[in-house]
Amino acid sequence: MKLFMVVVFCLAYVSVSRASPTTSPDKGTTKCPDGYTRFKESCYLLNNEVTSWIEAYQMCLLFGGYLIEVDDTNEYSFIQGYLNEHGQGEGISLGTYRYQSGRYGSYETENRQSYAGYWMGANSIELPGHWFWMKSRKIVDFDIFDKADINVTDSSCLCFDRSNMSQSRNKKCHTQMYSICERNTQ
Repeated sequence: MKLFMVVVFCLAYVSVSRASPTTSPDKGTTKCPDGYTRFKESCYLLNNEVTSWIEAYQMCLLFGGYLIEVDDTNEYSFIQGYLNEHGQGEGISLGTYRYQSGRYGSYETENRQSYAGYWMGANSIELPGHWFWMKSRKIVDFDIFDKADINVTDSSCLCFDRSNMSQSRNKKCHTQMYSICERNTQ
């Protein structure tokens, strides 16, 4: 299954890397590649493959972009609305796990789900409590977000929470969830 996913991602990379933003001859405006949605000077792609933050970061690079960087409240509102309309509302099953639950050898099973959210391109991995966007290396402006659910002193990664009207929050970077890739139109 892993080999199949690698082949699919490689094929997606080849097709997306050839599909760079193009200028429309009739309007003189730049349009986004197929599958992307445009807002202002950026193109956005919902990646509905669940991955950790670093895998999502690498996947966006393969697609010719980067994990989304939210620059202002207008972009934040746009992404919230876009996710509420088009995003996955629930996580997916990651499988059933069997584990020993007691001293006497009894076993239990647990069905694990991915998190119902979308990764953004900010983290505080390098220095806990100091948040940076990975592409631009700018400090994250938390005044843009609904930050009630963000622990800004934590060492984690930033995401949109689909179970809470796509508000922003931070999660451990190994958490499995969806992601949003962004690429500039110019």
